[in-house]
Amino acid sequence: MIRVLNIVLVVAVIALSIGLYDIKYRAEAAEKRAQQIERDITSEQEGIRVLRAEWSYLNQPERVQELAQRYTKLEPLKAAQIGSFADVPMPHKTDDFYSPSSRKPLGGYAGVAPSDLGAGERTIR
Repeated sequence: MIRVLNIVLVVAVIALSIGLYDIKYRAEAAEKRAQQIERDITSEQEGIRVLRAEWSYLNQPERVQELAQRYTKLEPLKAAQIGSFADVPMPHKTDDFYSPSSRKPLGGYAGVAPSDLGAGERTIR
């Protein structure tokens, strides 16, 4: 009985040693992969910083103005090119902007026109 128990324990120790060995090397491989990913992230962040600096340089207003003058026939905007308020279409009087259907008329002076005020009452202006 003791010999069987010794054999079982030796086999268990060997199996656990192999399992521990496997776990150790998997952990080392995962650590190497994590370090590689961190290096890749650092490299990408550096690339992003370089691209942002280049983008900032390329979008300088003076540089864009010079390129626009050199390669296009654009002219400065003239006041006549801007529309007036008369050009903006007004909404119909039936829109909710003019007559909200869910509100009741306000009472007091807010609902009274200045011509409806009595002779003794004065409007504040």
